Amino acid sequence: AFIERCRGDKHQFRFIVAPEDAAEMEDLRSFTRDLMRQMENDLGTRLDWIAVDHHNTGHPHTHILVRGVTEEGRVLNIAGDYIAHGIRHRAGELVTLELGPQTEIDIAQKLRA
Repeated sequence: AFIERCRGDKHQFRFIVAPEDAAEMEDLRSFTRDLMRQMENDLGTRLDWIAVDHHNTGHPHTHILVRGVTEEGRVLNIAGDYIAHGIRHRAGELVTLELGPQTEIDIAQKLRA
């Protein structure tokens, strides 16, 4: 169904979400759904997307593909700043909600690793 809807699309957005503490998270799939809902709120439109979780590396991550059209069929424009920083910020907020804030000790240990 998703492939059929993508036929004729002029562009797509593809990105990887790899939370630093993904291995500690309860459910990467739910996290991705929450992130995409937040993106829809930020962008003011529903997004047509598909994702796949990868747990075959030492660091679980999710590949996400978003169609480049809005729910009204218009071209979806996502500002470069939002792609570069906004998605990461929203993902960080969701990780903090699930795992709690990082302490200075946590951050220092990760920097040394």
